[in-house]
Amino acid sequence: MPKVLAYTPEWLSRNNPGFQLFNNAQPTQAQAQARQRGPVQAEDGRGSNSDYVGPIKTIARRGAEIFTVVGKHIRWADLSMLKENFEEQKATPSKAPKSTGPRSDTQVEKDGPEDGSYRVLTIALGEPIRRLAVSPNGNLLAIATAHMVHIALLPDSSHLGQLPNGAIKLKAFAIGPTTHVLSQSQIASILWHPCGVAGNCLVTITVDAVVRIWEFNRDNRWSTDSPTLAIDLKKLVTGSSEEQDFAPGRARNRSFSLDSVGLEVASACFGGSGSSDESAWSATTLWFAMKGGDVYALCPLLPSKWQPPSTLMPSISTAVVGKTAMTQDKSQSNLEEARQYNDQYEWIRGIDSQDPTVVEGKDELSPDIEIYSRPTTPGAIPRLQGPFQMFSEDTDEDLELSDIHVVAGKIDAEALTSGDDSDSEPDWTDGHGVSAAVVCLVTRGGRVYVCLDLEGVEGQWLPRKKPKRLPEPLKEPYLTVLEGLETLNPTDSLDLEWPTFTEDVQSRYSFFITHSKGISFFSLDPWVQSLEQELQSNESLGAPFRMDIIKNGPGTLREKMLTFSHEQDLVSDSSVAACLVLEDSNLGYFLLAPVNGEPKAAILEKPPPEPVVPFEDEDEEASFKSMPAMDTLSLRGPAREIYQAPQIFSRGSSLPDFFDRHVPSHHRKLMKENVRMSTATLDWMTSAHRVISKETHLLGVAAADLFRRCERLQDQLRDQISRANEVAHRTDVVVGEDADQYVGNTTGKGHATLDERLKKVRGKHQELASRHEKLREKFSKAGEEVSEKERLWFAEVKKTADSVGVGMEEESRKQDEQEEGQEPEPETLQRYEDVKDLTADLVARAKEAAEQGSNEQTDGDGIHVIPSDLRKERVTKVMKLLERESALVEAAQSRLNRLALSSLS
Repeated sequence: MPKVLAYTPEWLSRNNPGFQLFNNAQPTQAQAQARQRGPVQAEDGRGSNSDYVGPIKTIARRGAEIFTVVGKHIRWADLSMLKENFEEQKATPSKAPKSTGPRSDTQVEKDGPEDGSYRVLTIALGEPIRRLAVSPNGNLLAIATAHMVHIALLPDSSHLGQLPNGAIKLKAFAIGPTTHVLSQSQIASILWHPCGVAGNCLVTITVDAVVRIWEFNRDNRWSTDSPTLAIDLKKLVTGSSEEQDFAPGRARNRSFSLDSVGLEVASACFGGSGSSDESAWSATTLWFAMKGGDVYALCPLLPSKWQPPSTLMPSISTAVVGKTAMTQDKSQSNLEEARQYNDQYEWIRGIDSQDPTVVEGKDELSPDIEIYSRPTTPGAIPRLQGPFQMFSEDTDEDLELSDIHVVAGKIDAEALTSGDDSDSEPDWTDGHGVSAAVVCLVTRGGRVYVCLDLEGVEGQWLPRKKPKRLPEPLKEPYLTVLEGLETLNPTDSLDLEWPTFTEDVQSRYSFFITHSKGISFFSLDPWVQSLEQELQSNESLGAPFRMDIIKNGPGTLREKMLTFSHEQDLVSDSSVAACLVLEDSNLGYFLLAPVNGEPKAAILEKPPPEPVVPFEDEDEEASFKSMPAMDTLSLRGPAREIYQAPQIFSRGSSLPDFFDRHVPSHHRKLMKENVRMSTATLDWMTSAHRVISKETHLLGVAAADLFRRCERLQDQLRDQISRANEVAHRTDVVVGEDADQYVGNTTGKGHATLDERLKKVRGKHQELASRHEKLREKFSKAGEEVSEKERLWFAEVKKTADSVGVGMEEESRKQDEQEEGQEPEPETLQRYEDVKDLTADLVARAKEAAEQGSNEQTDGDGIHVIPSDLRKERVTKVMKLLERESALVEAAQSRLNRLALSSLS
């Protein structure tokens, strides 16, 4: 759960360039009239600014650059540069901003501020702008009103930031001159297709359930004239074959039908962003949320030229081939399912048979792009899947949906890499997530439903020809509802309420919801991994059992990030634009939302990475683990939003404008005379009293809010003082300055504990420093050059080793034998073998002589007997010779051992 570190920063507060970026200094006459008559909704559903019921997404971003709608213009600014310029100007207040000459208020509103903090982008439109969407490549900006859509070419950021910052008229093209016009249905959603070539494919969905695909080409101006594919969902839902015409009719059908009621689109979104770790069909699936509560899906929806994700082709091929092989036995399979799998096989085969067009990247870091054509078999229009049944006990039958958000399931990396020999996981998968798609729905009342698509949406097409008999029905799709979470009280919801989703930049399993009362954060991460484990391990137990386990476990985290108060505003029923979330090195984890011409922001805490603490030995690690957690006390209290003075304090009274509009010119001279009691005077005073009473009421509410804030500020100041006192007391305890009250003297003995701790720390530091110095010296010596004596010693060792035969390879020995024609033996080894032979010979001769002497002495036939003293003298000489030879042998053997050890070392 992200923690709010700070609310709206100073550089976005009032009287700063960041605040002026969102503020409309001169309201138009239509806005002034709307403020006078209040939030009155027109009966025909058209014409005024307050009768529009639908999403408002008037802020978009391109990196740290934002595009926001103020009035009928679009303003551009770089938030990072805004913050840097503000901090630089605050550090050097004497430095004046760059000036391009004096400007009037009208010129500032038209051309932008003098300091160049933002730039005005103009475009000729007849209606207020309701949506902005920047293309994935950042070159195009889709601008949508209630009924019309324009595509504008965006200049480069370096060009937009140059001075002088005069207004730039965007080069824009109206798509479909006869398609999106005031007489046709309203726009429900505008989406950039994730598989579009270079991000130049836009999908528009109208409320009357018509989907159109527009593929733009700068070299062809007629690419904005007509869509490359148009589908009427009301015709498709009852379609029976591809031979039918599913294109929308030119004339608007105003007749009543059940399909027109059940197929009113509230919002739409794609099931994935086209990344490599998403499931196969997610990027080609378009999800619809109907106002009546139904959910539909269209898969696959592709432009005529498209760019597939890297893992789409292998994952679909693996799944389709396996399913096609399983349905070969038609006696045990549904014929309709078998036909669908065969269609998928033909579809993927049509893609594999193509030779893609390779487009080189813009630079060396950009990869090459492979462009494919949409397969012709099966057809370009898929089957409409739905409505999805929602299985849950707490879901109402009548759901009035306002927006939909789909999180694609993760790809099955094991099945995709089953044929590879490597056991390592692919580097493009993080292992986090669930294999099923998560479908999030929000109602007009602010209730959020988190659902799971356990079966998965795959490509389906209608039959080629109309079947003679009714085909076997396919399995009815369903969504399993996990949770239903409230974000609004029933008493707080407005008539024009339209909550919207905003994706998070930290995790794809978290999102924000914006409504008129604030912005809420939702995170599905606590149960996503446990759900995936249940789906993989307990599949035989059934979905209800697994869902019960998840429902009883940790639920979705939710927290209110920002709270809006509309009591101070003149138009309380005005809808709030969807928030914007970005992450930048200069801005941090930043949440921004424009609310009634004022920026509301929050700086959120980034999720910390897991710390890696190295330990030298086990004792230190054990002591660190056994160390109790310290109770830290921060001087800084909870973050609170900076006070922004209500607009009523700075806004002028509307009473003069009221008299100018409602008092006839021939009656204005009566206003300068004494008051005369008449019916006209009573009417003027009554009308003026309504205007003044409303303004005084708003002034009173704003003053009361200021008084409550002042009282709350006093309480917060007292709490801050108590925190400071507690921190000071803890500091005294740590330093030891409070020991005098226990010791009873002032000789400095109270610091004994602190001095002892410092000595231990210093001793430990000196020990580590000495160890580090020894290691440094050892490593430094290891890299130095050898001396001349060491070289001579190495040469002597090598010569001795060669003479002994140590270290010689077997091949070199054989080679020397073949070259010399004889078996060479080293000199030392030869001498060693001679000594051994001589020793053996002498020992044998001594034994023989001893035996002969004994025989001569015991002979009784008169043979001469050698005297004993002579025999002893000869034996003594022989023994001396043996001892001498043994000493020589041992000396030679020990020398050989020393030479062998020195050569090996």
